[in-house]
Amino acid sequence: MKKILLFSLLAFTLFSCERKEPEQIKDVTIKYNLPENFHQGINYSNKLVEFSGSSASYSFTTDESGSINIAGIIPDEYTINTTWEISGREYRELASDDNFVEDNVKVLIRSTLTNYPLFVSEDMDIDLEMLIMKSLLISKIYYSGTKDNFNRNYRIDSFVEIFNNSSEIVYLDGKYLALAESMSPAAYLAADDPDYIYTRQICRFPGSGEDYPIQAGESIVIAAQSARNHTLSAENSVDLSDADFEVKDLDGMGNPDVKALPIISNSTSIRYLNLLSGAPNAIFLFDTEEDIFQWDEVFAPGKTTGERFRKVPVSTVLDGVEALKNNAVSGPDLNLKRFQDIVDAGFVMINATSGYTNESLERKISSMDGDRIILKDSNNSSDDFVVIQGPEPRKYDHPQLLNQ
Repeated sequence: MKKILLFSLLAFTLFSCERKEPEQIKDVTIKYNLPENFHQGINYSNKLVEFSGSSASYSFTTDESGSINIAGIIPDEYTINTTWEISGREYRELASDDNFVEDNVKVLIRSTLTNYPLFVSEDMDIDLEMLIMKSLLISKIYYSGTKDNFNRNYRIDSFVEIFNNSSEIVYLDGKYLALAESMSPAAYLAADDPDYIYTRQICRFPGSGEDYPIQAGESIVIAAQSARNHTLSAENSVDLSDADFEVKDLDGMGNPDVKALPIISNSTSIRYLNLLSGAPNAIFLFDTEEDIFQWDEVFAPGKTTGERFRKVPVSTVLDGVEALKNNAVSGPDLNLKRFQDIVDAGFVMINATSGYTNESLERKISSMDGDRIILKDSNNSSDDFVVIQGPEPRKYDHPQLLNQ
């Protein structure tokens, strides 16, 4: 009996040792296509493509046509990844001006297929996506307001913070901060026009080129209405007495020690940045060398009087964050988005339905470069932002800001 068992064990061992590798998938071609706005004749050539599976990993290099040709590969589910990093200056040489980018930003041309099943020979065509790693980001938006020391609604303490997410100095001079229309019912939705944002207010930063720098990893604070210490009137509020800008017409008004950020295009007579305490608030940065006063202003559809909204091309946007209203019964209505996905693929909102809860929307921390904070920027505010109770301008040490 022992001899029979020994023979059986030996036979099983020999059979196991002789087990063949699975038959390879052969002759697979993958063609990578650059975004449509790249000039004709430019291909995704000489770029690394990495396959990572459970049993094997491979590396390939695209040929002159932007393709890889796989002679043989073990069948498996693979994560297939490729990335090409270029500067903003290089991007503008390779592509049309459909997207405005600064010289020193990073532009990623990339594709990632996660757990892609590769069990049969099949050719693939993959469209590469483009991600602009912006230098200037809207990092905090505080519009909810709070209660004052007598438990009354207090809403003049709103502010916006802009962060330099790059490793170099960036200048604000001549750039624009804008607020999309927020009428109810909405006048112009993202779905109505893929090429333009319809604005209620536009502010222009002063300066002639290098007057208003933001150091790498630092931010500037803009008081939307009043640059003063609001904690004196509402102890849970914020101190904006050292804000960098105050939205007002002229220097010397409001807080005379704070630089004016004037509204230069306005659909109303309101002279401060009209952030609504319960939202919607769709706020964005843009840059252009064109004369914006030559851009169209339009009434709401079907109207010939009332507010007129200046159309800003989506291609000029540097960063945008869309805050939707949190309705008491139904929650946010995604059909009311003013921003196209290329501006903000998601949305944010405070928990309150009408405000006055001291809630701030703040961008998460992605990583650190030495002592320099790098904020998260996936172009989707649903992923990039959290709600913070009790905002503190210029501070990024709240535990909730750690990337989740």
